[in-house]
Amino acid sequence: MDTRKQLRERFDRNDTAIHGGRGYSELTNENGELAWGEAYILLAYMEMYRVTRDRHYLRKLVEHFDRVLANRDDARGIADAYAGKPLAGWGATKYTQGKWHVWIVHTGMIALAPAEFVRLVNRDRWLQGEFGAKARHYRQRIEECIRDAETYWREGPGTGEGYYYSPYLNDALPLNQQNIMGSVLVEMWRTTGNRRYRDQAERLARFFRNRLRTGDSRLYDWAYWYRLNGEARGSEDISHASLNVDFAVRCIAEGIVFTRRDGERFANTWSLKVKRPDGTWAGEVGGDEDGSEYMPHAAGMWLGLCRVLPRPQAQALYRDAWRAFADKASLTAAEMVGVARLLRYASLG
Repeated sequence: MDTRKQLRERFDRNDTAIHGGRGYSELTNENGELAWGEAYILLAYMEMYRVTRDRHYLRKLVEHFDRVLANRDDARGIADAYAGKPLAGWGATKYTQGKWHVWIVHTGMIALAPAEFVRLVNRDRWLQGEFGAKARHYRQRIEECIRDAETYWREGPGTGEGYYYSPYLNDALPLNQQNIMGSVLVEMWRTTGNRRYRDQAERLARFFRNRLRTGDSRLYDWAYWYRLNGEARGSEDISHASLNVDFAVRCIAEGIVFTRRDGERFANTWSLKVKRPDGTWAGEVGGDEDGSEYMPHAAGMWLGLCRVLPRPQAQALYRDAWRAFADKASLTAAEMVGVARLLRYASLG
């Protein structure tokens, strides 16, 4: 296996390769580049700081997110087609037949790493001299994002549940799109102490957990989208599922709805359904389809489970991710998170 030094060099080399180290931070989100590109780079910077304690990665996050904030819709004066006004978010036309709309999943993806940054700086007095003012600024901006998503918040349909409604879909959002915003709410609750954020995260977690399929007591299966009429087809793909799992991990860590036993069942979903005996990967959490298009990105994202798993299970997950990344020299933005996590959990290798 690579040494820690080699993993870091691999990360830094690929960081520089994406637009000279600027990633996608200078773009708008019209075609989703910020949500499905830049957001992963920001998450990777946070992981790299956690393992190296090198402020270089926090400075990179600040440089990038300042540019991203400058392209927020309210800063540009672009009105959301459904809200009728500019929102604190990053709109796109790609997913709404040309209508400009701020998808909550995009807000969640883009705001998550900065929310982690705010929480980190707030609890570490040694970082506050350099980053305290920036953390306060980001907190305000992220809370504006949460506020403008509030229009779409609904409680129910079950007791103690909650979800985000989509005006475009005229239904509840797909699970991954709700859960990524749930992750932001968890981070911001821990940062601000605002019980509203915790309550919403808990309701989203309960909405998700109540819909997990439990036919096999060792693992979980679930669909991409649970419509309010109860319809739910097929199984989620392993890429979108990584956002569900990431939310569950954050909830486990904070004692919200999910438990460590749930974490073990998610890990078993990977080891018993996604990982196949012939060395290939399923594309869905139910074990069907070809997963090659989602790899190694998905394996890297699922590594987040390591912080809530028993060591033997975490080691097995790490070995799978290592194998998936072994021959991957050139990384996409989404894959950079995986290399950062391989470094973070290198003691498992």
